[in-house]
Amino acid sequence: MGRKNKNITIQLNNRINELLRIGEKKVKVNGVAEGIHSVKTAEQYRKTALRLSSVCKEMGIKNIEDIDKIVVARYMEAYRDASSWTVSRELAAISKIRGETITPKELGFTQRRTYTSVKNSRGDILPKSSTANKPENQDALYLASVCGCRRSSLDPSSPTAVTANDAIRNEHGQIYAFHLVEKGAKHRVSLVLPSERGNLTRWVDGKLKDGHSPDAPLISHIDRNLGSHRMRSEYARDLYAELLEAKQRGIDVYEGRKYELFIDRNKFDFSYNNPRFKSDTPHNFQKDLALEVSFNLGHGRLDVSLYSYLIR
Repeated sequence: MGRKNKNITIQLNNRINELLRIGEKKVKVNGVAEGIHSVKTAEQYRKTALRLSSVCKEMGIKNIEDIDKIVVARYMEAYRDASSWTVSRELAAISKIRGETITPKELGFTQRRTYTSVKNSRGDILPKSSTANKPENQDALYLASVCGCRRSSLDPSSPTAVTANDAIRNEHGQIYAFHLVEKGAKHRVSLVLPSERGNLTRWVDGKLKDGHSPDAPLISHIDRNLGSHRMRSEYARDLYAELLEAKQRGIDVYEGRKYELFIDRNKFDFSYNNPRFKSDTPHNFQKDLALEVSFNLGHGRLDVSLYSYLIR
């Protein structure tokens, strides 16, 4: 599988590349399709791989062949309170990467996902026809999951709905952030997940190529009762994992404009020195990175990012 002289993150990504079968006919072995046939599935698997690599590094795992059930069990501890659908999604990705199936039951997950157990971000039971499952809402949910915008930025009837002109591109034309105007008509700039910048740029450019006006809202439809908090939470957790990876590898995901566009340095320092959080790793999260997540969500408060988004 992965070569031993490569970073574990690179090994995991290379493994996903080896599994890509986009556009090919599905071949099933024992009822399971070989490879990865969906772009969206590949994107999700890469997110899982990135989070898994962080656990591997914590445990001193340097080679993909050494990712055994003990490592997987350690990774899945963060999903003890997650829905059965989320648990199955994570294990499906890891099983595909490892080439060996691990079931939720093997790791002590016994819950089953039913309509009476599925809840939304506020703890309410979801109706059978949840708007989050409707195809016409998927673009809105995707955008919220990659840039952490609020519902007002998604609603095409809102005067502050995000447009292609709100995108900030780097010197290569890739979108890495958005200008947003949200709560209290306050302007902020939100970072796009580094892992999704290529996909997002292709999506936006595809819409423009098809005649979509750069001044028009990027999202053409959103159900009135569709919230974005669940996707903002997913964005927060993914962003933390990617910021951690970038810090470890010495990569600047802000394109050199961290304190120019994204973060108010004085507010950051004030929040960082809040006596409520004396440890540099509250709840095992690196304080500086958790605070960066909060600024990219439009809060700038450590307690909000920790208790409302990062801690499961």
